[in-house]
Parts: sequence; C-alpha cells; structure tokens
Amino acid sequence: MAESTARKRYPSFSAWVLISLGLGIGCGLFLGEYARYLNWISEVFVGLLQMAVLPYVLASLITNIGQLTRESGIRLLRISLLVSLVLWMIGLASLAISTLAFPRWDTGSFYSSRFTQPHSSYNWMSLFVPSNPFASLAENAVPAVVVFAIVLGFALMKLPGKEKLLEPLQVLVEALAKMNRMVVQLTPIGLFAIAAHTAGTIELGQLSLLQGYLLAYCLPAVLLSLVVLPAFVAAVTPLGYWEILRASRDALITAFVIGNSFVVLPMIVDSVKRLQRQNGLVDTLHGNKPESLVPLAYPMPDVGRIVALVFIPFAAWFSGTVIPVEKYLPLMGVGFLGAFGKPVVTIPLMLNLAELPSDLFNLYLISGVVAARFGDLMKTMHLISFSLLTYCVLSGAIRLRPVKMVVGVAGSLGLLVIVSLGTRTYLVTEFQGHYSREDLLTERKMVPILRGRSFQVANSTILKEPAANPRPKRPGESRIQRIQDRGVLRVGFNADRMPFAYFNGQQELIGFDIQMAHVLARDFGVDIEFVPVDRDHIVTQLDEDHFDVVMSAVEGGLAKTIMAPWSEPYMEVTMALVVPDHDEHRLRDVESMVKLPKLKLAAIKNSFFADLAHQDFPENIEVVELDTVDQYFNGQHAEVDGLVISAESGSAWTLLHPEFTVVNPVKGRYRVPLYYLSANDAEFDEFLEDWLRLKRADGTYQLLYDYWILGEEKTPAKPRWSVLRNVLGWVD
Repeated sequence: MAESTARKRYPSFSAWVLISLGLGIGCGLFLGEYARYLNWISEVFVGLLQMAVLPYVLASLITNIGQLTRESGIRLLRISLLVSLVLWMIGLASLAISTLAFPRWDTGSFYSSRFTQPHSSYNWMSLFVPSNPFASLAENAVPAVVVFAIVLGFALMKLPGKEKLLEPLQVLVEALAKMNRMVVQLTPIGLFAIAAHTAGTIELGQLSLLQGYLLAYCLPAVLLSLVVLPAFVAAVTPLGYWEILRASRDALITAFVIGNSFVVLPMIVDSVKRLQRQNGLVDTLHGNKPESLVPLAYPMPDVGRIVALVFIPFAAWFSGTVIPVEKYLPLMGVGFLGAFGKPVVTIPLMLNLAELPSDLFNLYLISGVVAARFGDLMKTMHLISFSLLTYCVLSGAIRLRPVKMVVGVAGSLGLLVIVSLGTRTYLVTEFQGHYSREDLLTERKMVPILRGRSFQVANSTILKEPAANPRPKRPGESRIQRIQDRGVLRVGFNADRMPFAYFNGQQELIGFDIQMAHVLARDFGVDIEFVPVDRDHIVTQLDEDHFDVVMSAVEGGLAKTIMAPWSEPYMEVTMALVVPDHDEHRLRDVESMVKLPKLKLAAIKNSFFADLAHQDFPENIEVVELDTVDQYFNGQHAEVDGLVISAESGSAWTLLHPEFTVVNPVKGRYRVPLYYLSANDAEFDEFLEDWLRLKRADGTYQLLYDYWILGEEKTPAKPRWSVLRNVLGWVD
C-alpha cells in the first residue's frame, strides 16, 4: 500500500512531457541564441524516433493485410476510402471557410529571380510507384512503401503457407513497436531540447508578414484538432469526446513539439488501442488492427494538408491579386493530388497555376517554423479519427445520432466562421491599415553596411539643369586625372528609372545605380555631382562633356551606337509587360495576345523596348511611345493596354501602383543589357570595367542587387532577446 502511494507521487508521462516543454521554453528564453547548442540533442532524438517507423509501417501493413481474406481486404479498402472521403470533406469545408479571412487588398511586389525560371516538375511516378522498393525505403517515399506493402499483403491473402512469413513479420512488428516505445521514454529530454532551441532562435520578425496566413491556418487547426474531429468521432461512435482527447494527448503534444507526425505513428497506434480496450471493442477486431489502419492512412491526404492550401488565397491577398473563378477547379485538383506528396512541391505548382509571384514561396518556407507544427497536430488527430471511424464501421459499432450530428456540424461551422471573420477584421484594421508595400520603395535608404563596414555616402550635389563640366579637360589630361584633380565625379542620372535611380519620399536620390555611383566616388575619394540626363539628347550631352559617366540603367539598344564593341554590360534585365490586374489573364502569353483583334501597348520613347516592339511585335499590336513611365500609370493614355518595360523596373512601379501587375508573355526570351556610358575614353572605360569586376568579386554588387532589385532587407541582424543578455547583462 505504501509502495502504491509512493508511486502515485511521481508525475505521469504526460505531465513530464508538459513540464519538459515548459522548462525548454524557459531555457530558450533565458539563453537566447545560445540555445542553438542544444540542437544536436533534438536531432539525435528525432533520428532515434525515425529509425524504426518506416520499417514498422512496411512490416505491419504486410502482416495485417496478409492475414485477411480477399473479401475482408477489399472491404477494408472500401471502408477506408469512404471514411477518408468524409474526413476530406471536413477538410475542404474548413479550407473554404478559412478563405473568408482574407479581404481584398491591392499591392505589388519586388522583382523575383524566379520570374524567368521554368517551374520544376515533380516525379509523381517515383512517389507512388515502388519500382525499386529498397530505393523507396532509402528515400523515405512513404506512399510508394505503402503501395508496395498493400500489394504484397494482397498477394499473401490466398497464398498457402503464408504463416511461415507472417509469423516472423509479426515478431518483427512487435520488436519495432517495443523499440519505439523505448525511444519514446526519452521524449521529455528530446522535447526539452527542441523547445529550448525553437524558443531561443526563432526570429519573430520574420513572421510579422505572415500573420494573415498563420491566423487563418493555425486557429482553424486548433479547432479541427481539439474540437471538430474528436466531436465528430464522438457523435457517431460509442466513444466519448473527452475520452478521445485524453487518449490522444501524448501523441498530439509530441507531434506538435517535434514538428513530425511520422515519428509518432506507434504512439497513435497505442492511443487507438487504449480507446478500444477502454470501450470493450477489442474482441471485434477481426484482423483489422490499428497497426494496419494507421499506416494505411498515413500517405493519404489529411485534413492538415488540405487546410494548408489556404496559403494560396493568402498569397493572392498578400500580392493584391484576385484568383479567377475558372482557376478554382484546377487548383483544387492539383492541391488534392499534391496532398499525397509534400507541400514544398505542391505549393510552387499551385502558385504557378494561380499565376501568383513565385517568390511568395519563400514566405511559405518561413512560415514552416510555426505552421508545420499545427499541420502535424491536425495530421495526428486525422489519423486517430480515421482509425477509430474505420474500425467502428468494420466492427458495426457506428452509432448515428442525427440531432447530435446536426448540432455538432452547426457548432463547428459556426466556430470556424467566427474565427475566419475575426481574422478578417484584424487584418483590415491592424495590418492593411499599418503596412504599405509602397513604403518599401518610397522610404528606402542606402544600404547601411557594405562588406561588414558602415557605408557613408559621398558628398553630393544634384543639378536641376544639365550643363557642361565647368572645368574642361586640359590638353593631354585624361578623364581620370581630371576627376582626381577637381575632386568631383559627374554622374548622369534619370530619376524615372526605379529601382535603379529615383527620388524617395524624402526627395533623396537613391537606387541601385545611385548607390553604385556613391561607391565609385568613395573608391575615387571624391565628391559627386549628379547631372540630369535628357534621353533624347544623351549622345550630345556626352559629346559636350556634361558628365563623366551615365549610371541610370541605359539599355543596350541605345548604347550600341556609342559604346566600344568590347564593352561589357553591368546587368541584363528581362522584357515584360505591366498591365492592369483585371487584364492579366488576357496578356499572360503571346498566344493569347495574338488572338486579340487589336492591342495597344506603350513603350518609353527612344528605349530599347520601343525599338523591339516596333520590330518584332505581331501586326495586331499597335505601339504608342511615351515620354515617361508616369504617363502610363497616371492614365494619360487610357486606351493603352499595357506598358513594355523591364520586369525589374515594372515590379518596382507596381509597388507604387498596386492595381497593376507584371506579366511575362515572352517567358524571359528577351534579355536586355544595361551599360554605364561614358564619352569616348578608352582608359576610363577600361577602368570602369575593372572596377565592376572588383565590385562583383568583393560582394558589393550582389549585395546591392539583392537589396534594390530583389527587395531583400540588409539591415544588420540584432542579437536575439534573452534573459542572459538583456536582463542579467552577462553577455554582450
């Protein structure tokens, strides 16, 4: 009696899990970024959990399907498919309701390097067809392993003497399950390390832009996992709601904290067995054991993967795009089939199909730090629900209660709608009103750090009117000598060249080429005079010595008449179209454009794009030349259907005018070189090329390209907040 009382004083396994979780979070907050040194413990723990799971899935499926008769096996698959359809319908309904969270919002985005890249295809055959079962096992291709096990199990059903194989396999299944239970005993240690590492190293700032997706996904995930699915199972089976939650608790917590539902399959099996024993259902198994039901459902689409597709309407909201109605059906088809595979493959395919910016996939990857855990939470409850429902149907234990079902469905739908509308209200009032993509452009400053050092701009003067250099070159004097002697570098600029050269909201001259000019001046050790460029008379200005070099995205078509044939471009840009959002589907490819009876496109006068449009565009396209880009966006030519411009510049303009978007009808076939121009001076031209090579080699060029063209922030990373640093002050 005393021994029994003493035993009760120790916390249960679930309590230890929760205690270790809390201690891990506290440790992470205390150590901050130093918690990364605990990551090896979490990697070892997850690896130990994984080592037995796939062999367990293979052996248990073969054993439990092989011992069935052919009739009972076919019935098992038929009932499993029916139950899966019911759960999928719940997931699709939740997905549809979750999309209500996103209000309409027009915005734009920076250029993406993926704009011209073809989308990679995925080998679905290798995912589902086990042409080499050993390779499928080695590559963790779970669907292929499951297909192989099911086919082999069916082949064994009528094979005489199958017990000679099934009995040793059953022993192997029990040994693998025991091995996994041994590893599970280390869960408190593993969860402590995982929680500490996550709490100490996660960058909350990265998640600020993802709050719309996280709210629309994580809140329904909690409702589905803890309310909707267990309530549905309780409504149609003899099992109680709280009973289901208690039995599922350890598996749910472990899957959520680890971020991996696969490694908790044996825990899920144990949870289902416990519920069966508690409700006296063990004697009606008839070979349909949880060991076969849980692995059977694992590679199938689950509620978590279906609801995760809410990222696509989030991406449309975030990019200010409306997905056409005709895209819904193919998107659902791709999303459902993709749920058999990995979301990292499915999401890019769906972004491409929905014609959304492919760089939004980076946001999805960032969101995985948090969202993936809620996905594993839903998948774990999905597997438990599937196993319980399938088992009860097969054993005749289903209990339909119409009133309870109607109340449960109505209550679940109501909760999901309330959560989605609440998220919508929050996004309208707290996010859209305080976050502006336009600010990313108009409030931009020079990159503050170059090569690990603070960058100081050169002293500069911006001339309002172009004029010749007040100090002409002396006889025999080179341009470089004059720059050094006078102490001033004169740079030609065109402020209509976002993101290469433009004025920000504070009327500061900034951009990729402008900062490159400051770098050049700093390397020279001189000041800068910025001289306005007249596009129609740029050759004359060069001849009249208005500037030493033009650094303002001058295109190759114009440069060919001036530049020496050996000169190298400093960048290549991609020809694209900027069109109103509502016309995107009409102008998305050349084939669609040719079918239109008449089309009117604009291009900037004397630009390479204007020359190209006049020469190569089909006869049904009329080209209108504009003096400035502003004329198109301000509606001075309302009859124009689109603007021919580089994708790099067009993307920047859509940040200021989010009702427009960039399309790629020629699929990146036209690459346009950009040059830094100078008057005929071989020595200075050679110096510029050598300087550009140095800037590429030391990383300056790439850093500025990432910041100005791709829109990546380059602010110095601040140490993560921690008690150790910010409260106690024990570390710097």
